Amino acid sequence: MKGWIPPLPLVCGLGSFGLSWVVLFAIARTGLPDASLLSLAWVHLVALGWIGTIALAVIFFALPTFLDVEWSGPWQATARTCTLVFPIAALALSLGFWLGSIPLLQVAGTVILATLVVYTLAMAQPLAIALRGERAGRAIARAFSITFCALLLTAILGASFTYALGGRLWPALLVGTPQAHALLGIGGWLTLLVFGVSGRTLGPIAGARSRSLALHIASSSLVLAGTVIAATGAAARLPLVVVVGSALILSGTIAYAADILDVLGRATVAHRPPQAWMAAGAIWAIVAATLLLASAFGAPFAPAGIFVALIGWIGSAILAHMHHIGVRVLLTTLRGEDDETRPGAVLCTPISWTTFALYQFAALAGAYALCANAPLALEVAAGAGLLAFLATAVNAVYARRAAVFGTIRL
Repeated sequence: MKGWIPPLPLVCGLGSFGLSWVVLFAIARTGLPDASLLSLAWVHLVALGWIGTIALAVIFFALPTFLDVEWSGPWQATARTCTLVFPIAALALSLGFWLGSIPLLQVAGTVILATLVVYTLAMAQPLAIALRGERAGRAIARAFSITFCALLLTAILGASFTYALGGRLWPALLVGTPQAHALLGIGGWLTLLVFGVSGRTLGPIAGARSRSLALHIASSSLVLAGTVIAATGAAARLPLVVVVGSALILSGTIAYAADILDVLGRATVAHRPPQAWMAAGAIWAIVAATLLLASAFGAPFAPAGIFVALIGWIGSAILAHMHHIGVRVLLTTLRGEDDETRPGAVLCTPISWTTFALYQFAALAGAYALCANAPLALEVAAGAGLLAFLATAVNAVYARRAAVFGTIRL
């Protein structure tokens, strides 16, 4: 069990997921979010506290599994410890933004950067083994290495921003750094991570796989190139370069969505909610990339683009995996690593669909609120999102009861 996904970070991540809707409601009550510190508190609570925490926990298990390498010893223990430190530091960073405390921001940003450096060094062990192995393993290892580079660069820019806020680094970093940081974090780190992981997890989720390796490679390559170009343009304050990069990102997301929707159209697994989450996420990815391109042309859609990217696109993908992998973690924790019960056998399907409907409504209402300057709609989005979190928690309790007492629906 030591090599399986650590359950505590998943719980911490879901806790941040629930808290994020409370924070969003509080922000909506003060007016629509902009580039204020309160808005940054929400963004980092979602991107780090919820999505980032769960991502690091999943990678802990998924990366060695995808690479088919043995992983044990002190480096594994170190990586596991990092998955526990990270959510605490992420919560501290969000609190620092909320309180406007520069010292807390600097401490939390430094701890996050140090934790991610150590985590990446720990994950370098299985990556190094795979890079000396067969061709398929080398390709996966190279892809994850690029993703980790994007993660570290995002963290470096983020930590630098906190020190620039305190006057300890060049004030010029306050101009181009935030946009480059967001592009690298959402596009280079989280989006490419979901692209890579879903290429392997869609098999268990849907019972089908991609029919076009070239389309998968093209989508990742376009998003990677677009992210690097757009982030460089943002940092150098070159709007035309940002437009070019944003157009490439949109092209890559369209290619990814076409591939995902083709796979889901051939799905044979009877447990449909995770498939619906992935389909919705793929569509939201296109919307987010479109809003990004529009904002590059000068439209005031940057906040909406960030919201849709985090909630509609990546959040939907995370919840798809939580309704599959997350339940498998629960089952193996309670029943042992050899348990093969499928998630659909212990989850309550009506609750799963209710969660899906509430969450997608929250994403739609939030996107509308930020595009149309409608604070009330953002409050409604926060309420629907909180209900989706509560429904997720109820379903987790239901699944635990079914796993413990054997009330499994076949």
